[in-house]
Amino acid sequence: MKPLIVKPEKEHKAVMFVVWSIVLFIGLAFCIPFLLFVPDFVGKLIFGIILTIFLLIMALIALWIPAFFKTLEYCIESEAVKLNRGVFWKKRITVPFNKITNVDVSQGPLQRMFGLGTIHVQTAGAGGAQGAQAELRMTGVKDFDGLKDVIMGGVRGFSSLQFEKTTADTSDPDILINILEELRAIRRVLDK
Repeated sequence: MKPLIVKPEKEHKAVMFVVWSIVLFIGLAFCIPFLLFVPDFVGKLIFGIILTIFLLIMALIALWIPAFFKTLEYCIESEAVKLNRGVFWKKRITVPFNKITNVDVSQGPLQRMFGLGTIHVQTAGAGGAQGAQAELRMTGVKDFDGLKDVIMGGVRGFSSLQFEKTTADTSDPDILINILEELRAIRRVLDK
């Protein structure tokens, strides 16, 4: 299978900026009334400093969003799904098909407005309760159902390949006799 490289859609960057705008608006709506209506100079100075720090952080985030967007890349290969991302700290995640237990698709309200979705690739070893945290998240993709089907096809293909190897190995009668003897030895130990 030729590797399928997927980049998030440009609308994903727009979703990130919409969320950024909402946070900016809420922060300004909180800080400006205090800055205007606090009667003493010390109170105005404190809220002025808080507002300045908040605006500086928001400006840095506005610069970070396009840089982060450029680094996002997903790759579906013949044996695994991969994610590359990161502006300052690079992160590369590889999830082999034989470890994948579940693939979910989700859409938030903003993602629905832009026709985007997120694919959650989960493994049995992922932290938290089942389904609480995905091992790999493919955010900002448009053909999320099609990509989910490609991943699930890889999982099914890998599983059937593993099953064929297993059944081919157990066709030898000596192996089955050895397994039976080992099970009987385990049973004797457990009975004691």
